[in-house]
Amino acid sequence: MIGIDVVEISRVALRPSFITYILTEDEQKELETRHTEKAKKEYIAGRFAVKEAIFKATQDKNYLSYACLNEEKTNRPYIKDHPEINVSITHDGGIAAAVVEIL
Repeated sequence: MIGIDVVEISRVALRPSFITYILTEDEQKELETRHTEKAKKEYIAGRFAVKEAIFKATQDKNYLSYACLNEEKTNRPYIKDHPEINVSITHDGGIAAAVVEIL
């Protein structure tokens, strides 16, 4: 199964209620390492796109509970506790896009 989604970065709000709605606790910790507003919005938009893509591929109504983190050495995104899901995220032209592949 494959899922894809895009998010317009400018629509991302840096309000705590929005952040806690979209991001898991682990993702919120990674967000704290982003130091500019642009980097924070890109991170949130990318994670939201990943979760929407997961929903499209799986129809799992708990899609917001999936944590998309970055590997420490390579910075490559992965889905915590779900090695069967491959993920790719990109940001360009004010858009964050994500593709997930369920193996």
